[in-house]
Amino acid sequence: MQTFYINKGSVNNTLRMELVKYGKYDFLRSDFYNNAIQNADITFSMWDENDVLKISKQPCSIILTETDTCEPHYVIEYQWKKRDVKDSGIFKGRFEISFKGDLYEDGVSYPTGNLIMPIHEDLVIMIK
Repeated sequence: MQTFYINKGSVNNTLRMELVKYGKYDFLRSDFYNNAIQNADITFSMWDENDVLKISKQPCSIILTETDTCEPHYVIEYQWKKRDVKDSGIFKGRFEISFKGDLYEDGVSYPTGNLIMPIHEDLVIMIK
């Protein structure tokens, strides 16, 4: 479980999640990954403990960050709005990456479909 803490009413912090390449798919091991992720729509959603939707598919930013390697490294970022953090509680969140599939380059079609993050564990947001 990944836990993010934020104070009630605070919009100064952003929710950030590192995007890690998973070597299972060929497109993730190539430059096509960079084009595909930059062309994708990325949104954030959040539910309360009763599975009531509090944030529905709000747009996120994809940020290229500096690393010690030659490989591009991306972080997904959601900027909180006042209405998002007006109530205290424990919430579950997720990012959804929607690959449009409208890219075609060097004989390769880009992937289509949705990827839900985090993949292996829950994202818990605690608003105090």
